[in-house]
Amino acid sequence: MPHFSPFIVARPARPLATLGLLLATAGAAHAQMPAPASFAMPSVYSTGAYSSPSDVAVADLNNDGQPDIVTANGGTNAVGVLLGQAGGGFAAVTSYSAGTNSQPASVAVSDVNGDGRPDIVTANLIGSSAGVLLGQVGGGFAAVSTYPTGANSNPRSVVVADINQDGRVDLVTANYYSNSAGVLLGQAGGGFAAVSTYSTGIGPAGVAVADVNSDGRLDIVTSNYNNGTGAVGVLLGLASGGFAAVNSYSAGGNFPNDVAVADVNGDSRLDIVTANNGTGTVGVLLGQVSGGFATVSTYPSGSDLRSVAVADMNGDGRRDIVTTNSSAGTVGVLLGLASGGFAAVSNYLTATIRDYPIGIAVADVNGDGRLDIVAANSGNGTAGVLLNTGTFTPLAAAPGAEVAEASLFPNPAHGGFKVQLPAARGAASARAELLNALGQVVCQQDAGLLADETFSFATTGLAPGLYTLRVQAGSHTLTKRVVLE
Repeated sequence: MPHFSPFIVARPARPLATLGLLLATAGAAHAQMPAPASFAMPSVYSTGAYSSPSDVAVADLNNDGQPDIVTANGGTNAVGVLLGQAGGGFAAVTSYSAGTNSQPASVAVSDVNGDGRPDIVTANLIGSSAGVLLGQVGGGFAAVSTYPTGANSNPRSVVVADINQDGRVDLVTANYYSNSAGVLLGQAGGGFAAVSTYSTGIGPAGVAVADVNSDGRLDIVTSNYNNGTGAVGVLLGLASGGFAAVNSYSAGGNFPNDVAVADVNGDSRLDIVTANNGTGTVGVLLGQVSGGFATVSTYPSGSDLRSVAVADMNGDGRRDIVTTNSSAGTVGVLLGLASGGFAAVSNYLTATIRDYPIGIAVADVNGDGRLDIVAANSGNGTAGVLLNTGTFTPLAAAPGAEVAEASLFPNPAHGGFKVQLPAARGAASARAELLNALGQVVCQQDAGLLADETFSFATTGLAPGLYTLRVQAGSHTLTKRVVLE
């Protein structure tokens, strides 16, 4: 996730005190309030002295079934890996160089070389490069390989996706100083081709990749921090390859630092959400039937916003918004309303107050079926973990979520898979959605059931990783984990 700001020099960690205080803003009218969300006091884990982490990702790096934490440590030109423990919590950090004077600002995890092991990818701000650390057979990661993103490009964010649908994952960076998105295509022999750049508008800080116009091709969305009034850029993928000229939309506030793409209102169209640093708001641009996006709606979310994520945090089936509010030392949670829009923000400390959380990840780190929040605390060199303590029943354990009764094959899958539903559902059709680790719907389709209740689900263009398939068939909800290779 992107989080442009003046670089904060880390300081030694202070004694932790008054953790977990809830700084809740007054809510919306009671009649419209969604099911509440709640989080435990944050647990903090060192990412290294003077590491100043600016981004964080969560993934199972060593295939032991435990989620692990990866941070982009700009202060030490490294990535930090904290392995999840069987008894809970995380082991002491292991650091890997991202390159001399690289200053990694963003981190992503994906199997970039197709060997079945997760790899780490960084956007190196000062190095003007993408760094790739390949996972090793015996554990750990190989020395970093770097790929230029353009002279003085200063990439602030990176995402991994199969942009050209050739079965190999590619890298996309938000190149702040060169006002462009950089695309590095994965090569058959390994590694990445020379960067191709596409104009985004002024000062892109965040980047997301998704099929926003439902034409089967992946598009690029950027938050253009240095635009002045604040804008998002949308570059539509072309059938001939590459991307069309950018379309710009107002982000609804100054200095949009980060961007996420998800269906926030449940209309099966992808929407855009921005973290507007200068105005302390999130901007929501709803996707339209005819294409493009509606005029932005804004919601206050604290101050000094750096990153944004979209996921269902309270188990009510609606998407919620989570932000990092750096100068306040909090994460802000805006719950989706049944009537549309979002409730007033509730803020939760990520460590000692004013420890400057920048990056954010949303994932189930303790295996209880609830999404938790992990923040990269730049000020004290820690990862802050806020466990979800909501009283809702997680989807996988909810009545009707008959996990064992649905079959999915092949799994792991490549390019697509088939789903075998239990017989006698009494449903004429099924609605299938594929969710990523953040709980975001990345692919969806309506499936007319055949006589044997079997249908196919295409996953072309999605990055390798762990996903959740959710199928609504009549009154029944079925969920299955699926691994994409």
